[in-house]
Amino acid sequence: MPKFVYIIIVVTVVVIIQAVRVSARSKSHHFKCSECGENFQVNFFKYMFTAHGFDGKCSVTCPKCGKTNMLQPLSGKE
Repeated sequence: MPKFVYIIIVVTVVVIIQAVRVSARSKSHHFKCSECGENFQVNFFKYMFTAHGFDGKCSVTCPKCGKTNMLQPLSGKE
């Protein structure tokens, strides 16, 4: 098999693993707004395509006050 086929297979497997990991994390974690104190969860697509920092924080928008902050995901549902 040509080398590019192996590369495509590896990239596909990595993308699938990442999607499963993010899906599980979006269902099992919540955020607490630093402005108003609201606890909230974000759906899979918002969690997948938001900015993530190297320290684990995510750029999310609070549904109550509308502020966007870099927040640390907290274990457990809201």
